[in-house]
Amino acid sequence: MIHRIWRIATVVAACIALAAGAAAAAAFPERPIRIIVPTAIGGPSDLCVRAATDAMYANLGQMLVVENITGATGNIGLERVANAAPDGYTIAQASAANTANLAARPKASFDLAGGLKPIGKVCIAAFSLVVAPSLGVKTVEEFIRHAKANPGKLSYGSIGYGSSQHLVGEMFAAMTGTDILHVPFRGESAVAPELAAGRIHMMFMAGAKPFIDGGLVVGLATTNRDPWGPMPNLPPIGRSALPGFSYNGWNGLMAPRGTPDAIVKRLSEALARALADEKVRSTIRSLGNEPGPGTPDDLAAQIRSDLANFRRIIDERHLIFPD
Repeated sequence: MIHRIWRIATVVAACIALAAGAAAAAAFPERPIRIIVPTAIGGPSDLCVRAATDAMYANLGQMLVVENITGATGNIGLERVANAAPDGYTIAQASAANTANLAARPKASFDLAGGLKPIGKVCIAAFSLVVAPSLGVKTVEEFIRHAKANPGKLSYGSIGYGSSQHLVGEMFAAMTGTDILHVPFRGESAVAPELAAGRIHMMFMAGAKPFIDGGLVVGLATTNRDPWGPMPNLPPIGRSALPGFSYNGWNGLMAPRGTPDAIVKRLSEALARALADEKVRSTIRSLGNEPGPGTPDDLAAQIRSDLANFRRIIDERHLIFPD
């Protein structure tokens, strides 16, 4: 009898919770939504989410305020969101940089997969292999020959130890048999002038198009499997110099883990509609990226795939990242 009463009470409690969640979602949003970007202003993730916010406002009827909170390779900003009320009013812009960091430093990194709930992918990025103009190389094959002729004398930049740019750079070194020194920076915008001056020689960039168009770097190839729409003049590296080499970066919106599904669905639908807007799509493509589908399932699958691939690279290259 007691067990039966307990079961009935449990069902009633669940129904009440569902009803409360549905009521909250029906009224959502009633005030501005804060989007925390855990990278610096002007980076690829920051620019992509800002491209979508106005169109999302048109769908949601509330302002979306972007706040950049950097530090600890993104952990500070993401933890701020994870500890926020799970009501949809504080969400995060996460990226491949965060999955790479989790794979590299699982004990010290924020658990993106377990601590946040996917809303949808905003941008998809094919990394561009770019080099310093002073090298005088125009193809990946030429760069590989130059690197092999100068072992230990060339360097490549990334946005930090254990970042996706770092790990893709390690994958490139392994597949080409080249000895290139890794040099970490605080963001791609900090690497571009070093490449332009010839103090750094190579990088896999997520937001390379403005730097290529501005003549600061020379683009050699993209990491996409197929020709990359925003930069059709750059060949896919896996179709020419390095068969089988491919990688796509991304950034997307995520909510605190306990956010009701109905609110996540509301945000995801607004994001998907924003990404269908031609003005938003044009802006995102001008950054060298493609608009994402904006759906939770796609982003969840991307995170799982990233973690598996980055852990494989770390194991194969015997990389050690102190916590």
